[in-house]
Amino acid sequence: MKQNIVKSAMHGGLILGALFSLNFVLSVTKITALALLTYAIAVFIVVLMYKLSIRFRDNECEGSISYGKSLLYILLTFFYAALISTVIKFIYFQFINTAFLENMFQETMKTMELMKFPMDDASVAQVESMLKPATFSMIYVFTNLIMGTIVGIIMAAFVKKEKNLFSQQ
Repeated sequence: MKQNIVKSAMHGGLILGALFSLNFVLSVTKITALALLTYAIAVFIVVLMYKLSIRFRDNECEGSISYGKSLLYILLTFFYAALISTVIKFIYFQFINTAFLENMFQETMKTMELMKFPMDDASVAQVESMLKPATFSMIYVFTNLIMGTIVGIIMAAFVKKEKNLFSQQ
């Protein structure tokens, strides 16, 4: 079977992106039980990524995969998932809960005052610019990629499987 790492990563990324988005929506609710459910979803994301990686190895790579290719697949899957969930986050910040980032800005300023952190106009403007819907949503892309890198470095070691010396060529 011919391997297509990008197509498989896009498919997996769609699934993970939906889970990332669900996790985000649950995390911003005021209901504690739903917010706690995000931890279970995070564990489920890791388990699902493992299952998707094994499926990619067995179905697309004919049962063997190198550490590097496994890591690449995991990183690509997290990248596509991050893009999908970032669109959902942007929609949430821009159209659904427009006061979310403004409230976060106010809380950040209060915290800075309590810590007696020196804030000039340039610092305030920088914090304010980071808390715009597009900018803040893009921060999540990098956060998800860092998480994917950590998961990928570890998981790729478990997913890799060298070609059997006695297998048919």
